Amino acid sequence: MFKLERLFSIFSGCNNRRAGFLLVELQISVAIMAIVVAVLYADFCQVLQGWQKIFLDIQIQDTDRYMFSVLEKDLCYEGQQIVITEDSSGKTKIVCQTGHAGKSYTYSLTGRSLYKTTKTTKTSGKNPLFVPDCQVVDFQAERIGENLLSLNITLEKQGRRQNFKKLLHCFNGSVIYE
Repeated sequence: MFKLERLFSIFSGCNNRRAGFLLVELQISVAIMAIVVAVLYADFCQVLQGWQKIFLDIQIQDTDRYMFSVLEKDLCYEGQQIVITEDSSGKTKIVCQTGHAGKSYTYSLTGRSLYKTTKTTKTSGKNPLFVPDCQVVDFQAERIGENLLSLNITLEKQGRRQNFKKLLHCFNGSVIYE
């Protein structure tokens, strides 16, 4: 039978270790920790990349909400006549005539940016209708009915791309093709 003292000495390891055994234990422990850190680092990188994609998607959706809110305000509530045309390069262009002293808005895609040009009887100005780090890949408008306009906008940011489509009801005007 084992004596209690012998059992204690086996578990404490003080009396049974040979020279260099502590160094081997230390090396094995460091190797196991390195493997665990490598596995956890790979998983952490995947989680981080997933969160980055989600964050980019949220930023793209915020840009979409901003752009559609301006378009909706101008076209649905202020527009009396909304004309869908094409510019010289074949891209969609929307001209919105309002009832405010000859004021009109023109929306056009230049490069990968959507611009709003405001014209009055005396002044004219061109303003961006996009967020600088989010590019507008495509901008399409289609007449659905006399007062209905379908807008399709494709946005891209750091390789992430989303397509947004919205149906607008123009309360004070009509939609025509030119």
